[in-house]
Formats: sequence, C-alpha cells, structure tokens
Amino acid sequence: MNKRIFIIAGEASGDFLGGQLLQSLKQQNPNIEIAGIGGSQMEAQGLKSLFSMADLSLYGLFELLPHLFNIFKRIKQTKESIKAFRPDVLVTIDSPGFCFRIAKYAKQLKIPVVHYVAPSVWAWKPGRAEKLAKKVAVDHLLCLLPFEPPYFTCHGLSSTFVGHPITEVVLPEDTHFRESFGVSREATLICVLPGSRKSEIQKLLKIFLEAIAKLPLNRRIEVVIPTLPHLVPLIEPLVKDAGVSVKIVTTVEEKWQAFMQSSIALAASGTVSLELAYAGVPQVIAYKVSRLTYWIAKCLVKTKYASLVNILNNEMVVPEYLQNQCNAEFLSKQLDAILTDSKYQKKMRQKYKEAINALKVPGKSSSDVAARIISEFI
Repeated sequence: MNKRIFIIAGEASGDFLGGQLLQSLKQQNPNIEIAGIGGSQMEAQGLKSLFSMADLSLYGLFELLPHLFNIFKRIKQTKESIKAFRPDVLVTIDSPGFCFRIAKYAKQLKIPVVHYVAPSVWAWKPGRAEKLAKKVAVDHLLCLLPFEPPYFTCHGLSSTFVGHPITEVVLPEDTHFRESFGVSREATLICVLPGSRKSEIQKLLKIFLEAIAKLPLNRRIEVVIPTLPHLVPLIEPLVKDAGVSVKIVTTVEEKWQAFMQSSIALAASGTVSLELAYAGVPQVIAYKVSRLTYWIAKCLVKTKYASLVNILNNEMVVPEYLQNQCNAEFLSKQLDAILTDSKYQKKMRQKYKEAINALKVPGKSSSDVAARIISEFI
C-alpha cells in the first residue's frame, strides 16, 4: 500500500514552501499519495486542493470576524477529509490558527504531525513555545530561522532548523520581460506588492499607488504588480485611476522576472521582503491594520522590526512604515530617497546577502532536509 501525506498551506508564502517541499518529497518517496489544501505551486506538484486556499488567507482579529462561519465550515470539511484519507503523516505549513486545530484532531486519530514554519514566539511571547510543545499536538517542528529551535527544544518539542527554500530559487537571467509586457526600457519600473490577502490589498494598494503618483516628475515611472490569479478582479478596478502605466502579472516566473527588472519595490510586510532581498531589489516595507488589531499587536510584539531582513541583520536595512506612518507622503519621500542614492542601494544589497546567507544550511537543500525529516514518519 502506498504511503499517504496530507498537507495544508493557508496562504501564498505557505504555498511556495509546500510546492518546494512536495517536489522533494516525491523525489524521496516516488509512490506517495498526496491530499490536502494548497495553491498553484502545490497543485503544480500534483495536489488537488480540497478547497481554495484563499478561504484561509485571512489576517487580523477583527478582519477575521465576518469569515468565521466559513472558516469553521472548512475546519469540519478538512477533518472529514483527513479521516477518510487516513494519511501516514499530516504536514501543516504556517497558518497556526487553522493548522493547529487540525493538528489536534489528527492526533486523536493517532496521525503524526509535522509543522513547517515555527510560530514567531521570539516576536510575540516566548511563553507560547511551551504552550505549543505541551498543548498543541505537533511531533516535529521545522524551523526556517537559525535561532528558532532552542525556543522549542527546551520544552521538549523536537525542532530542526532546515533553512529557507527561498535560497533554492534559480533567479532568471536576462529576459524579454519589458518587451513582453510593454514596459519601456527607459522607465523606472516600480514593483508594487500589496499582499496576498483581500483585506491587505483593500487597505494598502490605494496608498501605494498614491505614493508613486507623488514621486517627482523628472523620471518616467511604470508599475508592475505580481499577484495571484484570483485577486486580479479585485486589483484591476483599484488601478484604473493610478495615473501611471500598471502591468499585472500572475505566474511565479513572471513575478521573479518582474523583480529582476524593477528598480525598487513597495511591499506589504511579509515573506515577500525576503524574496525581494534574494533578488537584490531595493525595497520599502509598509503595513496597516485596524486600530484595535494594531493596538493588541503592539502590546504583544517584542521585536524592534517587522521585516525579516531587518530582524536577521538586527538593524534597519529595509525602511519600515507601519500603521500611521503608512501614508502616501512618507512612502513617496522614502522611495525617492532610495532611487536617487546609489550608495544606499549598494549597502542595502550587501546586507541582503548577509541575511540570505543566514538562511542556508551549508551544502544542503532546505526542502530536501525538510522532506527527509517528514519521510521518517512514513
């Protein structure tokens, strides 16, 4: 009988990790059967998603409330699918609010659980590490950051730093991206990344485009927005009155090509900051949530920085504009300052390399390391 893996990712960053992981798992276990929830990159590896991953791509305490009924429906549906599929191991990727509820159910069925991406206890409350170790049913934790395992192993939870799969991406060489999408060779191309959740796009995209519209008129500006296909209908009406040429791209390959052709990026805080750093793109990070969500987060968060690039370097390499500072005036001034300062850009790229090097397991593919640990459970 073939071995079975049930795998869950709840958002775009998790789909990327899941796609890389499934590729390695299939190489190490050619006959495995796969079921679960994921996006286009996991589906490209043969996964038939139980339902749209977009149903789980929600963030913010009060932004979440209108969707609670559907989330509970999806939890019930996922549990039923796991019971019917009877996997040899459950692999959950990030999205702890959803995944840990499923993990507890899997343990009731005596199914081992491997969770990929450690909760950021170092950013919130270290005490959550003990809760995860003792109350949440996880057999092994796969960590993306080198300093994370000790937070959990001291409480008896097996944890391994596996490295970050971002370091496995093969960057595209010279492409015909600008010609293909009608971007002028002379234009300053700005990559705009307002997030992969609908609430993020609704809050941030207008601000980002207003910031670009305020840039000095001494240069030709064009904009590219890499996004997911299901978000295009949401984005298109928001860019109609942008005042600049806007191209929307939807594939992974186009996203990386856009990165490599962009002079600078304006992005929502998240995993994309690491992707931009890996591609060597100067960037400005911004984020905004409801006032109450921000107040609660401010009381809990213990780190000085939001961007992982800054956390890994322990300094403000990437400018961050959060909440009230996330406004068109501030963002526009910072974009202009970076675009006109080549020395600043060079320093930023050097710090990028230091951050990315910290995410590597020397001589090993991070996805292969993660897959080998998961394979031990099947």
